[in-house]
Amino acid sequence: MKLSFQQAANSALAYTHQLITAYGPRLAGTKNCLQAASHLRDRLANVCGKADLEHFTTRPGVFNGFFLIEPTLYILFSLVALLGHIQIAALGILLTIVYGFLQFGYYKEYFGFLFPKRTCANVIASLEPIKRVEQQILLSGHHDSAYEMRMLRSHQRFYGLKIILPDIAIMTGLVAALLWLGIEWTTGKTPEIAIGLQLFWLLSIPVAGTKFFMVGTKGTPGAGDNLISSAMLVEFAKFFAADSGISSLQHTRLKFVSFDAEEAGLRGARSFAENHLRELTCLPTYLLNMDSIYKVSELKFLISDLNHTVKLDKTLASLCLQTAHQAGYPAQLSTMKFGGGSTDAAELAKIGVHCTTLLAMPTDLIRSGMVYHTMQDLPEAIEPLAVQACLEVLHNVVIHLDQNISYDSLG
Repeated sequence: MKLSFQQAANSALAYTHQLITAYGPRLAGTKNCLQAASHLRDRLANVCGKADLEHFTTRPGVFNGFFLIEPTLYILFSLVALLGHIQIAALGILLTIVYGFLQFGYYKEYFGFLFPKRTCANVIASLEPIKRVEQQILLSGHHDSAYEMRMLRSHQRFYGLKIILPDIAIMTGLVAALLWLGIEWTTGKTPEIAIGLQLFWLLSIPVAGTKFFMVGTKGTPGAGDNLISSAMLVEFAKFFAADSGISSLQHTRLKFVSFDAEEAGLRGARSFAENHLRELTCLPTYLLNMDSIYKVSELKFLISDLNHTVKLDKTLASLCLQTAHQAGYPAQLSTMKFGGGSTDAAELAKIGVHCTTLLAMPTDLIRSGMVYHTMQDLPEAIEPLAVQACLEVLHNVVIHLDQNISYDSLG
């Protein structure tokens, strides 16, 4: 029977609309998010014969708490500088920058004690192959939604500038403190430009303070980022299910995983990687992750993640690229530039899984018309053809991998 990727795309979009209508925003650790996960689990169980919720506890507030903690620390140490304690201020601002770099750049977790623990849940289903298992493929998305980014409400073309300007103010604040100390240590006197440096610290405080207002308090609908990907997992399961718990593949175990708390710093993917480490590393394992699906013209396969600090599998991404071109879709390889954030693939790549993430949104520094992380992230913002492309391309990649068990043959 010939598959209808168009029909499957329409079905995934309809299910996305159904879940958003029923549960609305799905911030990690909230009742709405857990209910959406349960609904998704039941839908996958109907196709696969069984599906599970894997609960874990985390502190979701830590991730966006960065936007409050970093500017607070900088303002505190700038005031210390204005009071004349330059050495303490310089050290404090340096530690603030290090904290920001590790928290935002590497998704480390600090100041967790300031935020409550919450229960979240990953959704997991699987299909076994007809013959002996020789490899496994994970198809994944995430069902939690993000907090609204206030900076995207207007003047989106200046998004990059809005992000980087407070960081420039903080880093220049450190330079000013070091300049003061350097002059003082060299001449033994207070710098003649002391008033100018103090004026700078005063002016830098409101610039750094704009971080307080970057993230709102409300959750977004999160249709393209990233509920549509979780809805597509159901369609993938339908493509391959041959019997209860059995797929039509020969030697490939399929897993369908919808992660929770992606928007809280990849906590669901991190929990999954920790809980399933042996299972994920005992066989050749591939992750085809999907995130931020909006426009078919922006189809991309990532070869790096987590602010460009984690390498993804270029060979696997190239296979996806070739498959997309063969199906007639425009696509390219892409990297996650520093400041761009991360996807769930990063956590599995860290443990040795062959990973790539499929994106379908603009990633240029200067861009406009984004609904990502806004209240306009609704099903209507997703091109049906983008969903169709994701379904067709990744379906064909799975078939190729099952027919070419030796990983060396991918090239």
